[in-house]
Amino acid sequence: MREKGHDGLPTFGVGRDLSKPAWGAVFRQMMGRDLVRPDGERFGALRMTDAARPILRGEENITLRRDTVDKARPGYAVKTLVSDEDASLLSALKARRRALAEEAGVPAYVIFPDRTLSEMAEKRPMTLDDMMGITGVGAKKLESYGALFLSVITGAEPSLLHPARKALVGRDAGALFDRLAEVQVTLARGDDGTGKHLSCTHSTLRQIAEHRPSTLGELQAIQGMGELKTDRFGPAFLEVLRQG
Repeated sequence: MREKGHDGLPTFGVGRDLSKPAWGAVFRQMMGRDLVRPDGERFGALRMTDAARPILRGEENITLRRDTVDKARPGYAVKTLVSDEDASLLSALKARRRALAEEAGVPAYVIFPDRTLSEMAEKRPMTLDDMMGITGVGAKKLESYGALFLSVITGAEPSLLHPARKALVGRDAGALFDRLAEVQVTLARGDDGTGKHLSCTHSTLRQIAEHRPSTLGELQAIQGMGELKTDRFGPAFLEVLRQG
């Protein structure tokens, strides 16, 4: 604050007559009137809506409930869904939920209930497989919203999984698929890196991960494998499957 010179602004210290809980009550009323919203792109920091600007400029007035503010005395117990550490992430998740609900024209809870968002904020899943373990995230909602909420948690762009891999989300076969894909990239040009480039389709990798062949003959029988790919990838694939 001092480094940025904020303590020298004429508005510095304005509002010190209200306690932190009282200001919380003010902001809750403001959010209830859609004057401020958590901004998902700024980790849940509040931003003004267009409806708030005339009030800020003094062109319009607003009346808040004084009794609600007065009851919010220091030490007043407020039940929270998550710890202070996770509160900003929860706000960002709610902002993403609100945007999706407004776009779809449905109540926010239809996207995800508060309980689900709270669990996301606490457990912070890093992959869609992790997301599948969150209460309230079924296959359909994972398909529709999983990547969007995961991007809020990780700060990365929504991931685009191939349909064959997406079908394995939340299953042990999903992790096998990923390890098989890694092995394939490593051996794409053989052990010495000078061979002809070979690769398996996502569909073939999915079949291997699901059926878990235990011999080279069973592996070669998988659609899309054949003799050449079995010779190249077979022993390494079977080792991945053996390790589980």
